[in-house]
Amino acid sequence: MKTCYSCKGNVVRKKINIEINGVVVQDVEAEVCERCGEEYFNTRTATFIQNVARFVEKEKAQVMATPVSA
Repeated sequence: MKTCYSCKGNVVRKKINIEINGVVVQDVEAEVCERCGEEYFNTRTATFIQNVARFVEKEKAQVMATPVSA
C-alpha cells in the first residue's frame, strides 16, 4: 500500500469529483490519503485536469469578451 507524502497515512485508489474553475469533473481517478485527504494523480490524469482548466479559462474569457447588443 502506498503512503501519503504529507502525513504518512494510507493512500487508496478511488474515483473522485473535482472542481476546476467552477466546473465539476466527475469520476476522476486519483489516489487519496485516508488520513488527510491529499489527492495524487498519475501523469495522464494530471494532463487531462490541466487541459480542462485551460479550456474553462479560455471559454470564460470568450464569454466575458462577447459584446452585448442592445
